[in-house]
Amino acid sequence: MSSKYGIKIKNFQAGSLYQCNIGVRQNYDYTKAMFTNNLLMYFLLENGLKVENGWTRDIICIEFDYGSRSYEEEIEHLNKLIKNENKKYTEEVIDYFKSLKTQADFKKDLFDKKSADEIRDIFYKDGIEIRHDVRNKKNKLIKEEFIHYRMFYRSTGKAKGGSCMFIRDELYDKALSFIRMGIEMEQNDAQIVEMSAYSSLIASSIVGTIKINPKNILVLKDVDSFFTTNVISVETDKNKHCIAVEKENYKLKNTMFDGEALVDESIFPSWGDGYILLRHHMCKMAGFKTKIQKFFKDYYGNRYNTAIIKDMWGNDHYAKDIEVITTDNAMKWLNKMGRLIRNN
Repeated sequence: MSSKYGIKIKNFQAGSLYQCNIGVRQNYDYTKAMFTNNLLMYFLLENGLKVENGWTRDIICIEFDYGSRSYEEEIEHLNKLIKNENKKYTEEVIDYFKSLKTQADFKKDLFDKKSADEIRDIFYKDGIEIRHDVRNKKNKLIKEEFIHYRMFYRSTGKAKGGSCMFIRDELYDKALSFIRMGIEMEQNDAQIVEMSAYSSLIASSIVGTIKINPKNILVLKDVDSFFTTNVISVETDKNKHCIAVEKENYKLKNTMFDGEALVDESIFPSWGDGYILLRHHMCKMAGFKTKIQKFFKDYYGNRYNTAIIKDMWGNDHYAKDIEVITTDNAMKWLNKMGRLIRNN
């Protein structure tokens, strides 16, 4: 049965996957994880994502916490376990470690030492094939299923943790086109960092959805406020060490409405409690419940039905149609992805 929070997936360790694929390890390390409810998930469910008993094997997460050992490192590691100085393991477990040592001796020539970063490069470039055990309700192995995955996306949070989402080959092209809005990357000097940072916004976890007609969004240029004050500036010296530098009468800039949005009460969801964090394709904003239309009716009076407001590009919007007001800083495709948008 599916969880109300999303679909269950597996979270793999790259080092163990690599060792399995080169034949020096029988089983890989993984933990249970959740592909939480998001707009990308809804799209995939409509375009071939397979879910069984609340689980999917079509999407996985891979962490790069460790690499693979050399033969010498593996023997040293197993010897420490077998020595069992802290009496942590039973005799049965020690015998198992000894069997692993025997297997390592037999497979000595197969070992290939790789760092976590080296494995990351391989997986990002070539993808990864993973064996999945298919079992019945009594946990009896029915068959083995091999699925090849390709690197899909990293959210900002997962990038900090060194993990990444992968997707099975058959879904890759359609899914990638969706999160990138069909934008083709340039062959040279591609904005990979910017694209990776903002294409994954569509995969942000959500608790609900709100339907907004894009034509009824008024985008204005943000307002910068400048003031002078004393500051402590964190900088790097010639040795690239962080240092704190006191500066007087330093000119600071504050962007007044950075990432904010006003959402008319007519479309504001009941579950929002006055505030919602909105995410969509390369767009994120903090939306606050307001009375946009009441303000316009009071402000324009008899001219309300014909009053026109220009957005930051000079396009006309009827005041009576505006449901959301935000600024250019909420539109990541403007500030960070502008070159890519123009080229496409």
